[in-house]
Amino acid sequence: MSAAELVVTGIGTTSPWGRDPARLALDAVRPPVTGEPWFDLAAELGGRGYKYLPPSCRYLLAATRRALADADDPLSPVPETRRGMAVGTNNAVTALLDAMDETMTTSGAEKLSPATAPFFATNTIPSRVAMEHGLKGWNLTVTTPQTAGLEAVLAGTRAVTAGRSTMFLAGAVEEALPPHQPGHDISEAGAAVLVLEPRAAAAARGRTGHGTCRVVTFFLPHASPTAPVASHTARQAVGDAFARLLPDREAAPPTRLIADDSPVGTAVAEQIRSLGAEVDVVPPGAGALLPMLHVSRGLARPGPPHLVATACRDGSCALALVSPERTA
Repeated sequence: MSAAELVVTGIGTTSPWGRDPARLALDAVRPPVTGEPWFDLAAELGGRGYKYLPPSCRYLLAATRRALADADDPLSPVPETRRGMAVGTNNAVTALLDAMDETMTTSGAEKLSPATAPFFATNTIPSRVAMEHGLKGWNLTVTTPQTAGLEAVLAGTRAVTAGRSTMFLAGAVEEALPPHQPGHDISEAGAAVLVLEPRAAAAARGRTGHGTCRVVTFFLPHASPTAPVASHTARQAVGDAFARLLPDREAAPPTRLIADDSPVGTAVAEQIRSLGAEVDVVPPGAGALLPMLHVSRGLARPGPPHLVATACRDGSCALALVSPERTA
């Protein structure tokens, strides 16, 4: 099965930037994400069993429910062992681990909460979601800085292509960093989840989908965080990525690049512009959520194909070709 046959049939987001992916105010100044005044636990999840979950787990559960509802029950026709999930995150349990450290150094390990202790490992966050929805085919957590969410889409696409599952959910989740942690001032909080399934399966359920999302990744080696990236290295890496993603296009589509002014971000922006694309550069947050929110918004709104790209100062880069089914 080729990646081109996969269509996004469901989109779910929970974030202080807005829950409706078509109306995410990502162009506005980011509001503070400390606390959860924007997340109504009872309204989103209800019932018992969620009060003591880490905030990131709540965000991901809520976004997943929204995505599945938007896709109009895509799980029922698929055996549990043919369902998969990939989630990207950088800071889903950072605040929890910070609190655990504080408890152990001041009160002792016996004072750790039995309700939150199992979430010391990052992969327990999406595992909780997988258990709730019977996603038993495979479950993967990706933690690459900044690109992890887009890598989740790529990992799921490869799993379906390899026959590991029939459909999958791909997402990103983050929780605000503690005040003393580097990056707190640009913390991300919330989750974004996409449901991807073969176009034929979606059509059999009467669904056309929101569109398609294809991802490629690459790495830009550099001597140090401040050393310029060799122009020929950047040209070859970005050119190869575009050739894999857009083999039949003469010119690159409009691109939203999530990157800082580091040598890697600067080099990627320059090379994409050299390929004829109009590039809109957006500052990154402290995590992997922002690129997935932009992908979600791009799929939920009518418009032509465009790219969502991200370049981390450590060299990790990803490009996502977002092709909405509806045109403006």
